[in-house]
Amino acid sequence: MASNPLQVAESYLFALFVMLASGALASRLAERLRLPDIVLYVLVGFLLGPSALDVLRIPEGGAFHDAVLSLGAAWIVFQGGLEMRFQVLRRIWLSVLLLATLGLAITAAVVGVAAHVALGLPMLSALLLGSLLASTDPASLVPIFQRLSIRARVAQAVIAESAFTDATGAMLTALVLSRVMAAGADTHVSAGDLVEQIARLALGGAAIGAAFGLAAAWLISRYAPPTPGGRSLYLVLAALGSYATAAQLGASGFMASFVAGMALVHAPKRWPRVEEPARALLEGFVDGMSLQFRMMIFVSLGSQISLRLLSQHVWLALIVVAVFMLVARPLTVLASLLPDRQAKWSWREIAFFFWVRETGTIAIALAGLVQSSQIPGAQVFTQVAATAVLITLLVQASTTPLVARWLRLIEA
Repeated sequence: MASNPLQVAESYLFALFVMLASGALASRLAERLRLPDIVLYVLVGFLLGPSALDVLRIPEGGAFHDAVLSLGAAWIVFQGGLEMRFQVLRRIWLSVLLLATLGLAITAAVVGVAAHVALGLPMLSALLLGSLLASTDPASLVPIFQRLSIRARVAQAVIAESAFTDATGAMLTALVLSRVMAAGADTHVSAGDLVEQIARLALGGAAIGAAFGLAAAWLISRYAPPTPGGRSLYLVLAALGSYATAAQLGASGFMASFVAGMALVHAPKRWPRVEEPARALLEGFVDGMSLQFRMMIFVSLGSQISLRLLSQHVWLALIVVAVFMLVARPLTVLASLLPDRQAKWSWREIAFFFWVRETGTIAIALAGLVQSSQIPGAQVFTQVAATAVLITLLVQASTTPLVARWLRLIEA
């Protein structure tokens, strides 16, 4: 990488162009092949990266790399909050709450133990890997449900779980990462300190996000220019401003972005609201931005994959991913859905939840950010996360329509 500041900036602009251009081509190819676009982004990034053609060079842990991951993840979490429909969650709220809290902890613990045994990671580092893999991916799930008429409450519960676990998974990862770094510095952490940190991350992030979301709703409904472009500016300020402000104040930036999205479209009755026509236009803008961030995140991921490191850990990583899919997910679903008597989930619906477990954007973004922290074992995080993403998308996402039909969950 060039050392002159202007040359460095120009090289970053060129990398940005390569990521978006190659991502656009990969999207078109994915449509023709009927494959998840994320898989093609990773493949294109690998082909363009140092391990192959050496066109795309993005230094690990650099400012550009971390900025792409942070901004992209914050925006996608904001989108998850923006697309929440409270009226849908009234009868299944307990299931979604348990999936995003108790279920998240179960997944992190089971995968963490598997990573500790298989990969030989220190226990705290292994739990960190489990935490960042625990969130599901609405970006890969939503297109599937848009093509299929899967039973409404099942589709809505899965998408709601994805949106909520993006925020809670990111917060859990930040919490475990701080414990790992404290252990490395030989710093004692009391139970009171842990509770205080959880409260600061969750409640502080939620309060900041609510303030930004309500402010954006006020501006959009009262003072926004008549053009969609004028309104979209307030979305950018709400999503990225809430994340940056929370991070600066020691709260969870991802929780802030998620709550900002929810508050923007679910303002109190007497608060100025975003009406449905404007909301549809704004969601179109958010979808377009999310697509571009996904391209950048996964093309960047592909360029970081090292065949040497991957070959050293591929079979052990596959064991961890198998535990992740076949042990952690069923335990999570049973512990979260069975206590919800009001929802009355059928066994066919529960079996569908067992299989629908894609991981993607947030896990990769968190893996990249964790790798930048230089903790023990962090060099394998991206390789394991990439393996989990590719396997869950190729094995589970591609067969979700078949499983839904087999379980008779397709509605006319």
